[in-house]
Amino acid sequence: MILWLNGPFGGGKTTTAAELDALLPDAVVFDPEKLGEAIVQTLSGIEPVSDFQDWRPWRELVVAALTSLDRHTNRTVVAPQTVVVERYWDEIMSGLATAGVEVRAFTLDSTPAEHERRIAGDTVTTATIEEIKIHDEGVGWRRHRAPDYRAALPWLSERTEVIDTTLLRPAEVAKEIAARLGHSAP
Repeated sequence: MILWLNGPFGGGKTTTAAELDALLPDAVVFDPEKLGEAIVQTLSGIEPVSDFQDWRPWRELVVAALTSLDRHTNRTVVAPQTVVVERYWDEIMSGLATAGVEVRAFTLDSTPAEHERRIAGDTVTTATIEEIKIHDEGVGWRRHRAPDYRAALPWLSERTEVIDTTLLRPAEVAKEIAARLGHSAP
């Protein structure tokens, strides 16, 4: 089974995925963003885009990777990845369904004020100038994409299980997801 965590950029998906990895005995985490990073050098000179999700090969690779991991590991594969373009979401979900892969999708929502607090509170734990630059670009990206997430929330609410994380820590969100999956959390 694929356990997809959607939500705003910088909203706590990756942290929650790590909590689920520790909480669920059969979980493994796979970050689809790494596929985007892997194909940037190959495709950026051929077809410039502002977001790697705009590349059809990224979406196809996500389906292929998740299908393969589902079959190979026979575990719950936790995939933390924001997808706010409805057509891309439908393409990925349709591909997984065609492959016979079960998906449970959750959207980790919070109020805009809480989302901003999380973005602002994201700290740099490394000291190199390059890492600080990457961090600052990530903060800007998260703020820039917040309206895209808000615009997608109505259709995400129809296609995923929304959890209001405004007042919850990632460990509490993970326990809520585990409970919805039928796992008893310690």
